[in-house]
Amino acid sequence: MAKNIIVLEGNAIWAKVFEPDTKFNPLGDYSINLQMTEEKAAPMCERLEGIVQEMFNKAIKEKPPLKNSLTTQDVCSKVYDRETGDATGDVEFKFKLKAKVQKRDGSWYEQQPVVLDSKKQPITGETLIGNGSRVKVAFEPIPYVMQSTKKAGVSLRLKAVQVIDLVEYGNSASSVFDEEDGFVATSANDATPQMEELADVADF
Repeated sequence: MAKNIIVLEGNAIWAKVFEPDTKFNPLGDYSINLQMTEEKAAPMCERLEGIVQEMFNKAIKEKPPLKNSLTTQDVCSKVYDRETGDATGDVEFKFKLKAKVQKRDGSWYEQQPVVLDSKKQPITGETLIGNGSRVKVAFEPIPYVMQSTKKAGVSLRLKAVQVIDLVEYGNSASSVFDEEDGFVATSANDATPQMEELADVADF
């Protein structure tokens, strides 16, 4: 693996690694968030903050007047309980990869993250990664300086995801019920004769 690729392990949140999300970017973004305790995250936060500081120092050296306005962007964010608003003691890292990128010559190319299981076998989009799945994320730190906001920071470019323990995405509402004796719905494969006749004559 390349020297500038870093691997971080934690709990997956809002994984969109098979189909790009076009809500905020019409060209699509792949993304995944990773949560872990502040204690476990501390070494990575320190490492990324060092990258940001290097970019900050470089920008100040090139343009000394920036020392009066340039600030640094946090490399991760604290996680708060949705109901109480209290800090949970965890932090969250956000990783993203553009689905389509334009080259300097004007041409375009597409890209997507590699997604593997615990044995390094490829995973298809049929297996959706639910919140709480234990994963490893390979990413490339990309330092930047935003002149518009006067902030130096680092974006975490998603490269690959390895699923260690899967929590499948889905609607868990049905888990509150137990099986009972009674009505059983007809399977879509067990069509009644009337439905079969309609299928023969209908022009769909």
